[in-house]
Amino acid sequence: MSSAATELGELLVAAHRAFAQQGRARFGEHGLWPAQVRLLTTLHDRPGSRMRDLADVLGVSGRAITPLVDALESDGLITRRPDPGDRRAFRLTLTDVGLSAIDHIADLQQQISEDIFSGMSAEDQRDLARLLRAFLDTTHRSGCTPA
Repeated sequence: MSSAATELGELLVAAHRAFAQQGRARFGEHGLWPAQVRLLTTLHDRPGSRMRDLADVLGVSGRAITPLVDALESDGLITRRPDPGDRRAFRLTLTDVGLSAIDHIADLQQQISEDIFSGMSAEDQRDLARLLRAFLDTTHRSGCTPA
């Protein structure tokens, strides 16, 4: 028999999986993969980041991020510039093509979210947002931080 808290946890996990599955499918239709989207949007929020810093923020190893950066650089979405403070490190920035990709990603995120939540009333959407913010505030206060 499941407790109410356990059921909430299971529902939250199921909701995350459903949302992620929709995102993967829709981004995939446009040749984008979740790891690319996460790296590009994180770099957009943190221009000039070092690869190690991005890996830490994304919760991946340096080895995992290197081929992704290589591919995005090869596609002309990001550039590597030597870090003036550490000659072994590079700073990453979005190119004009990368900035255009960010606009495309934002549009897709908006469409995906609108499609997913279209079956809910505006009031239910506001309530869900309020409850999720309360949940996240609770996790932050208890020392649990999302990846």
